[in-house]
Amino acid sequence: LQDTGDGVDVTFSDGSTARYDIVVGADGIFSQTRQMIMPDAPTPQYTGQWVWRYNLPRPADLDGIQIFAGPLNAGFVPMSQDLMYMFIVTQEPDTNQIPVAGSAAAMRERASKMAPPQIAARIGDITDDAGVVARPMEVILLEGDWHKGRVVLLGDAVHASTPHLAQGAGMAIEDALVLADELTKAAPEEAFKAYRERRMPRVAHVAKGSTRIGEMQMGKIPPFNVGELTGQTIGMMCQPI
Repeated sequence: LQDTGDGVDVTFSDGSTARYDIVVGADGIFSQTRQMIMPDAPTPQYTGQWVWRYNLPRPADLDGIQIFAGPLNAGFVPMSQDLMYMFIVTQEPDTNQIPVAGSAAAMRERASKMAPPQIAARIGDITDDAGVVARPMEVILLEGDWHKGRVVLLGDAVHASTPHLAQGAGMAIEDALVLADELTKAAPEEAFKAYRERRMPRVAHVAKGSTRIGEMQMGKIPPFNVGELTGQTIGMMCQPI
């Protein structure tokens, strides 16, 4: 990226080049764009938990997300009329990648520690190693600027959260809408500042609140009312952006 003040010259990985008025880095928690423009920015931090997901047929009586809360969370999330995924949250020592071979057995072993009978009844359906999606929960929140010159960041590149409040994708979509709105009102750098100012209270609430839930589950902080926090979050999400 070569920011000339009135535009950005971009060189792509295939060697091609182009010039743009602005560049938006929406490239996730391990954003290369963030690394290029902010080499001293904080790096993602591992929380100590993983989330495991596995797609299963959706039962007819599953009419919404079901979450079974406890020392570790588990649940079902409908995706279509015929499909849902089961998820479990576990505490793991590190972020080392889980080998594909044996991952179904590894998820079954961990799911067997979950008390709810609804989860226990589906453990035997976890059979395909390739179908297991297991990821460490890593987080980042940039408290400072979200831009440098004509290059700006959004979504997980600046405020990746754990899935405990189920708002991560929504926050990224809202970022894009607010950024687009501010760009209709001002020149890029002023628009970028206004965008960050509008978004910070909301994304910080989600990022910090999500992390708190995980810390409580791992015994790192005293217990608190997760239902109350979830209600506050949903109330905030109902407000205009």
